[in-house]
Amino acid sequence: MDKTKAVILARVSSKSQEDEGYSLDSQLKLLESYCNKNGLNVVRVFKITETASKEQSRKIFHEMLSFISYNKIYHLAVEKTDRFTRNFRDAVAIDEWLDKDEERRLHAVKENLLLHKNAKSDVKFMWNIHISVAKKYTDNLREEAMKGWAEKLAQGWLPSSPPPGYITITQNGKKIHVPDPEMAPLMQQAFHKFLEPGSSILTTAQFMESMGMRTTKGHPYNKSYVHELLMNPFYIGINRFNGKDYPGAQEPIISQELFEAVQDKLHGKRPKSLKRHNPTLKGLITCEHCGTAVTWQLQKGRYYGICRQGSDACKHAKMLREDLVEDLLLAEFKRLVCPAPEIIEWLIETIRSDHESEITNQEQMARAINAQIARIERMEEVLYDDKLSGEITKERYEVKHEQLVNEKTELHKRLAGLNQSLSQLTEYRLAILELSQQAAQIFPEKSPEQKRFILSKLFAKLTIKDNLLSVTYTKFTKVIADKVAETYKIMEVIK
Repeated sequence: MDKTKAVILARVSSKSQEDEGYSLDSQLKLLESYCNKNGLNVVRVFKITETASKEQSRKIFHEMLSFISYNKIYHLAVEKTDRFTRNFRDAVAIDEWLDKDEERRLHAVKENLLLHKNAKSDVKFMWNIHISVAKKYTDNLREEAMKGWAEKLAQGWLPSSPPPGYITITQNGKKIHVPDPEMAPLMQQAFHKFLEPGSSILTTAQFMESMGMRTTKGHPYNKSYVHELLMNPFYIGINRFNGKDYPGAQEPIISQELFEAVQDKLHGKRPKSLKRHNPTLKGLITCEHCGTAVTWQLQKGRYYGICRQGSDACKHAKMLREDLVEDLLLAEFKRLVCPAPEIIEWLIETIRSDHESEITNQEQMARAINAQIARIERMEEVLYDDKLSGEITKERYEVKHEQLVNEKTELHKRLAGLNQSLSQLTEYRLAILELSQQAAQIFPEKSPEQKRFILSKLFAKLTIKDNLLSVTYTKFTKVIADKVAETYKIMEVIK
């Protein structure tokens, strides 16, 4: 039996530690050099990176324990104790591993610590001191983190990522959560979908998938996660953290009435009848004075909108009537209508010309991507030769090879998406051009959802100030508006 086999465990638990010279590469270099000098044969390397979660770190640690036990590994090499573990539970597991065979060794290289079953009491004493110091470090980190969490919660902000429907932005140097213009309406629809007769958590999850709602890794939401979302009071302005609820400063995107109806259904109660208000302009207009979204309420058969009145200027502002705001929007639509067919033809020709120009650029990008793919394939060949010649270990080869395969896969995806993305962009521009010319005519007849869709495609931003509407066009809509305005000026000169 080969009793020189060794396993290396390297860990970087923060970005600052990596900057201070504790990078995985520097640890591996030190540990591999140590093993070579001491006649140890490294058979596997386990790495815990700064991006690994607590669960991932524990999983890797237990994989390492299982590996050294099953494969009868006698040596475990780490840089320092705190690179190895920072809790007593893992330390006990290692003590048990060492006690089962007196020839097993733990090498803490930088601390010059060689721990085994028959080690002297002084060595075991130092081991326990290092473990205690490492444990105190993590306890202190958690204590400081909890102080920060408490302060953030006191200010009304959740000290973690928000649920779908919100995004994180930086305001005055602080990270806060605001409604996501794209996802917030979809989450509102998901809550309403759950209340429909015959609907369930499963059908709601399927609905969310059909709307393109995905996790950050691109996976559809499963039933348990959708259940958590429907119960999350964050959507009504309450931050739930570690089992406690705190008043939130975020803007609610779900009404209290809707949320309570969903909770009733989730808990087997008959949901209260919910009168669904569906103002056309909900979530679309921002007050220029205080920067908050205008919310709408139904009064005597009409929708009226008002902001949070966070500034003195908007506290005295009158409420907006939705139908009057729609009249202002119709005037904006009419400004986009081309006064002559020749302008439409020019715009279509511009789109086609841009398409041809972008095809040329696309061909250049494709050549560049293919060149990168060829370079990676050459690197794979060299890497394989290095493995065969013994210049790198099998473990090192697998890590580098996986990196190259991932890079090449990503490049192939980019290459495959070039033609499709360009074709879609051209079709999109033509559709926006057609919509801009018909919007003034079709807008009054459409449903609130369809009206919001039209507005989102033609305008990037809508703001109100002293009952005056200001619009910011989307990039391509601005091209249309500029050309129409230029044509009208020319026509005025001719007259």
